[in-house]
Amino acid sequence: MNPGLVYDMDVQDYNEFLCGLGYTTKQMSAVIRRNQWSCRQQPTELNYPSFIAIFNSTDNSPKAKNFTRLVTNVGDDASSYFAFLEVPHGMKIAVEPSTLTFTGKNQEQGFVLRVEIDSNAPKVTYVYLKWIDQHNHIASSPVVFVNY
Repeated sequence: MNPGLVYDMDVQDYNEFLCGLGYTTKQMSAVIRRNQWSCRQQPTELNYPSFIAIFNSTDNSPKAKNFTRLVTNVGDDASSYFAFLEVPHGMKIAVEPSTLTFTGKNQEQGFVLRVEIDSNAPKVTYVYLKWIDQHNHIASSPVVFVNY
């Protein structure tokens, strides 16, 4: 298994995520098995290799969402990854930047995935963001849209 790119996370990332879910002190202690931790910020995202955007079709809430992710090159030293998406009808998906260029292993780069739906979007849609490099590495991430 050699994906080329990984979405790294550490213990603090999970702590922030659990804090953002509203876990109590007792629940936090039970899950992380520590008596002390810090919640520095209200996380909106976990640096996880999947994405889900949930939209309410019955109100005027925004029908767009941005996701920020950080990936680490674990493949070849000199690698350029290109974002590939098959976008279904009724949706717009953009990745910025759409190319990630690395000059060495363990380098990190961030990107933003923006999803937007219109009134023609289906109720549930699955697509994949694929980062593909010149060495045949493919890092594939599911993207799910729910329009209820």
